[in-house]
Amino acid sequence: MSETDEIKEWQTQSVKHKVAAVLILDGVPFSYNEENGIMFTAPEFYVEKLKHRLICAYGCSVKPIINEIK
Repeated sequence: MSETDEIKEWQTQSVKHKVAAVLILDGVPFSYNEENGIMFTAPEFYVEKLKHRLICAYGCSVKPIINEIK
C-alpha cells in the first residue's frame, strides 16, 4: 500500500449539501455536526478527485476546502 492509499480523516464546511450528496452516491459513510461540518474517512487521492468532481460535475464555483484532521 502506498502512502497515497492511506485512509485519513477529513473535515469540511464547504458546500456541505453537495459534498454530502457525492459521498452518499459513492457510498462513503460520513457524520455531520454544526461545529465541525462533514467528517469522513477516505484516501487522499479520493479527496482530490472529489474536489475536482465538485467543480466540474456538480457546479461548485470554487474549489471546496476539505482539511485533513490530524
